[in-house]
Amino acid sequence: MSINGVDAGGMMSATIQEGYDNILRSSPDGLEVPLRDREIQFCRGTIITQDWVEAINLLTGTLGTYIFYERKSGVAEATGFIKHTITNPVIHRINLTEKKGGYATISFDFECRAADPTKTIADMHALTDSLAAPSYIAAARGGFRVKSAVFATTINIYHIAGFNFAIALGLIKECNDADIGYTCVDALLDGLTANGSINFQDATITGAALLAQRLVTHAKGTLTLTLTQGQGAVAKVITIAGVEFDNANQTSDMNAPFTAFTVNFEVANDPTTQLTLAGTNKIITIVDFV
Repeated sequence: MSINGVDAGGMMSATIQEGYDNILRSSPDGLEVPLRDREIQFCRGTIITQDWVEAINLLTGTLGTYIFYERKSGVAEATGFIKHTITNPVIHRINLTEKKGGYATISFDFECRAADPTKTIADMHALTDSLAAPSYIAAARGGFRVKSAVFATTINIYHIAGFNFAIALGLIKECNDADIGYTCVDALLDGLTANGSINFQDATITGAALLAQRLVTHAKGTLTLTLTQGQGAVAKVITIAGVEFDNANQTSDMNAPFTAFTVNFEVANDPTTQLTLAGTNKIITIVDFV
């Protein structure tokens, strides 16, 4: 898979939706079945991949094309692949998910921008049949275990069972005049939301308060997680700035070995040191462990 200039391996699924966004139906003025008119052709979808380290690169990549291949049944490999080319996919949401015992994944949502007023579904999602196998793109698979987690530089969180982090940008789109599809599609950085949660089994009590309670009542801070990578690769460090834990859930179950805690958080900005997806003060960074 290659999307907006980013090569991302480890693709798991692609859900593509296409059709008409607005269907007009006549009023019940004597007709048993209404008259119908369809307008605004669209192409959008959700992709899931195990190449989780590309999360922010996908969200901030230069608008271009999304290309992936799928294998046909009953056809020799030399001509057994279909190439999908999706044009101008505006990515407006990503979700990074880690769960102990499995590879981390990212999912992302996109909406196609029609290149000009004449473009239809067939232009936004073009297919080429009977191709040879594409070149293999390796994925930075891993994230199957959180080696360490620290909040506000001093609070260690042990026994992490999983976490997720999502960034959603506002999406505006318009189809006017003689447009067949959405010729205006923009993902807005202003007012984006960044939130997530951590699942753990750490029932440490300090000063008569559970760790989960301390996290919720603590001031805003930085959350740092170190993740094991696959195939002996260097571990990755995720740093999320401006984290405020808002609430916590505790589940004690006789059928589970340990009490489970889920603590939800949201990223809060700073009026002086503003957080952004790019630039000096990033909302999230993913780097090699050193």
